[in-house]
Amino acid sequence: MTATALDPQATLAWLQTRRSTRTFTAEPVPRAVLERLLEAAITAPSNSNRQPWKYVIVESPALRRQLVERVRAAAEALAAQLARGPHAEEFGGYGDFFWQPLAAAAVLVLPCVRRLPDTLGALLRSAGVEPGALQLPGDMPMEVCATSAGVMAMMLQAHAEGLGACWMAGPMIAARELEQLCAIREPELPASEGFHLLGALALGYPDDAARAAAKPPRRPLALHARFL
Repeated sequence: MTATALDPQATLAWLQTRRSTRTFTAEPVPRAVLERLLEAAITAPSNSNRQPWKYVIVESPALRRQLVERVRAAAEALAAQLARGPHAEEFGGYGDFFWQPLAAAAVLVLPCVRRLPDTLGALLRSAGVEPGALQLPGDMPMEVCATSAGVMAMMLQAHAEGLGACWMAGPMIAARELEQLCAIREPELPASEGFHLLGALALGYPDDAARAAAKPPRRPLALHARFL
């Protein structure tokens, strides 16, 4: 199938309307919509087409509550530790952002990534060369990059569907608990070889407050790009 070219300026303008959404309505997200989001995610490129990703979709309200409680408990424990030091006020209520969007979302998406064996490194070792002495592509976390590209594709499809989404790093403070609750790790594999959580995506239809909120400004392009 031949791709249809989009209007470049209109596409850019649409991309600039995407924002992170943290508050949602209670409207459920249809399964067909979720499947389109997943189809979008797996269009992402990956090194040697290894496709090192897995997406766990949590629709069950009971399981979602359990996940939220694990993250909330971890955030409270973190706040208690910080209270011993001089910067407790800086953390303040920020820990609430680690779990509140998850609690408000209609669906949670847990992106997972598998770090695959370093084939080039293995070939070098077979030749008697220590890979650590060289700069190799494996120094870039290729599987994480690929799965991150998939998450962005999913978020753009969500935007096209009228959904809001927020990709969150905060839930990683309870990553082991979330992986256990959702059976993400394969028990037959060493921990270093199995799937690992890569944040969490809060997903749902934006509520009125989210729609009315102004998008945070981006810094000027000149601060982030160089033409050589």
